[in-house]
Amino acid sequence: MMAYSGGDEFPCVVGEVGSYCTKMGFAGESYPRSYFRSTTAILRDTKQRNKITKRSHDFFTRPLGGVGGDLNDDNTHTSDSNVSGDADKGWEVCNPFESSTGLIYEGLSSSSRSTNLSSSSSPSPTTAQPSSPSPASMNANDDDDMNMSIDSPQQQSKSNTYEPLSGECYTHFLNHLSHGYETALSTDPSTTPLLLVERSYNPPPIRQKMVEQIFEEFNTPATFLARDAVCACYAVGRTTGTVIDVGYNGTVVTPVYDGYVETKGILRSPIGSRVMDEHIMYYLDALYKTKKARMKLKNTNYDYYMPLYQIRSKNHLPRREPFHTLARLDVARLCKEDGSGAGVASTGYVSLHDLVSGDGDEKTEPNDMYQQYAISPKTPYKLPDGTQVAIPQTKRFDVTELLFGKDGGCSAQIREEAVQKARDTLSSITPSDCESGSGGGDDDLNALAHLEEMRKRRRGIGGNSSGGKSSGSGSGPGSNNNKQQSAYFSHEKLVKACAPYFQSSIGELTSASIPAMFCNSVYKCDRDQQAQLLGNAILCGGGSCLSTSASSASSVDYKDGNAMPERIREEVESIIHMHTPQWRVKVSSPGLTERAVCSWLGASILGSLGSFHDMWITKAEYEEYGPSIVSRKCP
Repeated sequence: MMAYSGGDEFPCVVGEVGSYCTKMGFAGESYPRSYFRSTTAILRDTKQRNKITKRSHDFFTRPLGGVGGDLNDDNTHTSDSNVSGDADKGWEVCNPFESSTGLIYEGLSSSSRSTNLSSSSSPSPTTAQPSSPSPASMNANDDDDMNMSIDSPQQQSKSNTYEPLSGECYTHFLNHLSHGYETALSTDPSTTPLLLVERSYNPPPIRQKMVEQIFEEFNTPATFLARDAVCACYAVGRTTGTVIDVGYNGTVVTPVYDGYVETKGILRSPIGSRVMDEHIMYYLDALYKTKKARMKLKNTNYDYYMPLYQIRSKNHLPRREPFHTLARLDVARLCKEDGSGAGVASTGYVSLHDLVSGDGDEKTEPNDMYQQYAISPKTPYKLPDGTQVAIPQTKRFDVTELLFGKDGGCSAQIREEAVQKARDTLSSITPSDCESGSGGGDDDLNALAHLEEMRKRRRGIGGNSSGGKSSGSGSGPGSNNNKQQSAYFSHEKLVKACAPYFQSSIGELTSASIPAMFCNSVYKCDRDQQAQLLGNAILCGGGSCLSTSASSASSVDYKDGNAMPERIREEVESIIHMHTPQWRVKVSSPGLTERAVCSWLGASILGSLGSFHDMWITKAEYEEYGPSIVSRKCP
């Protein structure tokens, strides 16, 4: 196989489409040029539902404008300013990734999804839940963890139910890459190789589908799929270690040995930044309600803090769901990133939940560390409407204890229910013959063979029709209706090919805390690998960018982000010392500014190496071997 070289003047493009944000830039750079949210709003054609007419990445701070009119100065719809839902009429929220299955999901019926989410009783956090309208999921990825019910039938009628079409996740995936190409990079994908960062637990059929989409739609000269855990190791200068990735929709622990992912040791937890944002939103509502009753605040009829768009509105009417909830979660996210909403307590901190039994009787007195934080000065935070609330230090630390489990049964119950929900999602798309364990391998091979046959047939169709469309059809991926219909037709076979992998990945889901996940992941690997994997941990992900104190910006813990790595190191060593005394664990992690883009940074380093040219999957190799070449060249 001939190596591909783009030359020094044309570096490759490094892209990563994550569950929270999409990052794109050139290899060798220290930060991505294009950084935008993966959750987008789409507007479909009224006659053809599979045709998307508009997309918007900025819908958190302002309404989008409905189908039938424009917006007034007070952010209401021109047709009826008293109905706030008209401001986003026809718009839906989408995301290419689903938290359980990754880059593949089917359209669940709106009734079943609403029933599942409303019937599941999520344990209440330390504060009361808000009385704001928060309906069922609109997005297979971003709203699966929302369990608050709708308050009134009027609000329920305004709830916009998103039911994705079969195979539409790849349309969103390609449009995210196109948006990065067109905005910040300003480069033609057909002239620049693409280094794509993917999830470490992606099954082979999804990887083949991604390679097929990249070559067929973008016509790139070369591509390569790099595992995110391996790239995270490269970012800190290592090839062996156990990667702890605290993402938006969950936490993934992946052992990497000599640059290769040990798939048998991967463990996943559905607890991530999304759940922490929800927890912050709950206690901000409780603090706002208390402040409102104490100060007798007026000009509002709501018992929850209002997002920015609602404050700007003349009548303070909420938008339809899920735009209203996502806007409120964005305020909670800003509070967390500011350091006021969440913090990392020192080792030995025990939340009050662990000191109170189920009937409310205290079992023991709070320890000294809890009492020390309880009497510490509260952290002030100003809400979008100007109301200033005081956040206790213990509330900030209770948010992070969702990852460490030092709050008794509260976080354990949340993790258990989240894991069960993810298992149900995987089981719902797994055929019965795969569950029994018989025939799964043959079905997998037959499905992959069908995908290869469909690829060749689609290339023949595209070759015959490309001549007539070459003059004016380069409007982006998904513009060819024949290709789009073929992709939809083959999506059922793709799901069938992935079903055995999804069935086996149910065992990867766990409700354990991060230290327990780290140890259990290493112990699943070979015995001769455990020593190096136990001694080297790599912490990355946007959910790990937390500090101890929000007020001391000049402290070392806040400045260098050492609070989270030190807490993990001490917790892991306390577990290992039970059977191996004096063992030392080194937790490597970039600074707070690079930790959220750690995987992309490692891929940028990988793409800038001169020896990397031999690893590209060229267009000629794809034409000769098909998408299955990814299993040989991208292990």
